Amino acid sequence: MPARWALCLAAGTAVTLLAGCGGGGSGSSDCSTLDPSRNPNLPGCVVPPVTPVVPVTPVVPVPATLALSLKDGAGKATTSVSPGNSATVQAVVKDGKGAVLSGVLLTLNSSDKSASFTPGAASALTDANGVASIVIAAGSQSGAFALTASATVNGSVLTSNINYTVVFPTLTMGGVGVVPATLSAGGTAGLSVTVMNGAAVYAPVQSVVFSSPCAAAGKAAISSPVNTVNGVASTSYIDKGCGAPDVITASTVFNATTLSQTGTLTVQTAAAGQIGFVSALPQNIALKGTGGAGRQESSIVTFKVLDRNGNPVSGKAVNFSLNTTAGGLSLNPAQSTSGADGSVSTTVASGTVNTPIRVTATLQGTSLSTVSDQLVVSTGVPEQDSFTLSTSMFNTEGGDFAGCTAPTGATITARLGDHFHNPVPDGTAVSFTAEGGTVDASCLTGLVNTTLTDGTVITQKGIPGSCSVRFCPGNPRPLDGRVTILAYALGEESFADTNGNNLFDSGETYVDLGEPFRNDRAIVGSNANFKDDAYSTGNAVRADGEPTIDSNGNGKWDATGDKEYNGVLRAASSVNTTAANTVHIRQALVQVLSGSTARFTPLGAATIDLDKCVDGTVFENKVHTFQLAIRDDNDTVFVINGKDVTKRAFDLPGNPLPAGTTISFSASNGSIVSGASFVVPSMDSASSANWIYPVQMISDVTQIGTACQPNSVRNGLLTVTVRTPNGILTSTSYAVSD
Repeated sequence: MPARWALCLAAGTAVTLLAGCGGGGSGSSDCSTLDPSRNPNLPGCVVPPVTPVVPVTPVVPVPATLALSLKDGAGKATTSVSPGNSATVQAVVKDGKGAVLSGVLLTLNSSDKSASFTPGAASALTDANGVASIVIAAGSQSGAFALTASATVNGSVLTSNINYTVVFPTLTMGGVGVVPATLSAGGTAGLSVTVMNGAAVYAPVQSVVFSSPCAAAGKAAISSPVNTVNGVASTSYIDKGCGAPDVITASTVFNATTLSQTGTLTVQTAAAGQIGFVSALPQNIALKGTGGAGRQESSIVTFKVLDRNGNPVSGKAVNFSLNTTAGGLSLNPAQSTSGADGSVSTTVASGTVNTPIRVTATLQGTSLSTVSDQLVVSTGVPEQDSFTLSTSMFNTEGGDFAGCTAPTGATITARLGDHFHNPVPDGTAVSFTAEGGTVDASCLTGLVNTTLTDGTVITQKGIPGSCSVRFCPGNPRPLDGRVTILAYALGEESFADTNGNNLFDSGETYVDLGEPFRNDRAIVGSNANFKDDAYSTGNAVRADGEPTIDSNGNGKWDATGDKEYNGVLRAASSVNTTAANTVHIRQALVQVLSGSTARFTPLGAATIDLDKCVDGTVFENKVHTFQLAIRDDNDTVFVINGKDVTKRAFDLPGNPLPAGTTISFSASNGSIVSGASFVVPSMDSASSANWIYPVQMISDVTQIGTACQPNSVRNGLLTVTVRTPNGILTSTSYAVSD
């Protein structure tokens, strides 16, 4: 091997990289020749410089930190909280270089779910010092718990934990203070109790409840519960008739434990200072021997004994007396003792005479007394002759309108009295049925039902013996525009009490009632009550299809009565076991469904010719009467308005216009010297005499001497304008000349 190769190989073992070695060519300044004797014209050996490889170490950022601490109210480190002694959780947030971070949201949680925080959301932002503070208060349980704080910095969530304990003190309650210990009747006492923590007053607020047997019974009033102020709970006790030692209990709940203490207040007995009437139930009682079917023959009369402060007084004897004993009236007991609420009662039993009664109650051994409200002894059963039915408006605007309120609808009122013409007791039922439209099914006397917008029905006291229902025009509407409404109730037949013993005796006259029916052929109210007149006949007999009340339940209508007196006022000598105690009494009326469009018919000439002035002749300006029949546009011709009856050459069909309709006359020629306007009254009459309106006119021409003055208007019109309560207008005109 040539020496130069050996040198090259040797050199190759000594270096890391070896360039090509050998070959001829010119030398190079970049190559070191290993063999100094080598021919410089031969190729050189080039060895590049070697660059050392330096290892790269990764840069790991230092994380942000979250540090927690718990401090007491003095700013000292603590590990516990207790009721009344909260602690502040402080969190410090720093970046990896130790610089504080502001504006970082910190959220805090406790393993004690009953713990509370301030702010309530248990979150806060760090301030300029990187500090976030949240106050933690003790919850409702003691023990060891953990607080966990969390915050997010640069997308990384930081958490930190700290443990703490909740310590509850052991509280006690002092005795109940009562000042004064002995209280006069109706007086006021002060009550107090102190909550202690060991030997010290427990300052945090505690709710304390005060109670007593007399307060529970309504014989005393205690303001409760109350909160402690610096450990002391105070309230007042007002006597309302306790009259005995009353045990006062004060209690509070702390850490799920109830603490209580008692004290005794001696309340002196009140002296009776007054006696007052409370009630008489019922106020109307039936005559002796006529009770039953909801009618009582006795009434409980109640009074109340009170002290001078208006508090009830128990254990006081009260004497009772009647202002009359007519007909065997009595009361029992004649003496009674007031109960715990001060009330005292006696029972009044009726006699055989109808009379008002009052009971006097006197506090035994004193001059204190009072008188009850008036009671009435009567039958309490409505009588046929004392049954009245009326309407707020006969001729409503119900022919073309539907509804329940005026001027379209009407209120139907029933008034019922007994044989002595006293109002029947509250709650007596009256039933209704109508030929057309709708009518409320029933009402109760003495009571008024009001339906509110939310559908709630309120019952209030009404007029004794009276009740009302709504009549609401609508379909079906009878062709003649006249609707029969029948009202009926259970009552008794009327009789003439010849001997004045308040009872029906054999031989005395009475009204033997047949069964009621709704006379749908009725034109006016008298027809509806089964009477014949110029309007209609045959009204005492039911027509096929007319509703009836089957009082005896035999399945058919009975036109006549049973030839026995039916009522509760039967003398023993007249009692017939086949006669009923009550029958259906009845009354009816007719509602007119008046149309809204007026119809006009002159009763004479359709033009009005007034007197004319002639020069040279004394002008006699006489009054001319123009009669005009104005009614609605119903096509029914009632008998009394037919041409055969009225002797006119034409019929006058129709009903009166709605009540409250105004009829006005005006003239563009001549002068009206009579009334120029009319208002249609409430009426059920079908006679045209009630809707014929006369207008009197004279010429407006004047004369001086026998010279007629200029008359610029010789021909004009008499205009009639009709406006119904619902605002419907109808008008017409008639020629007037002078």
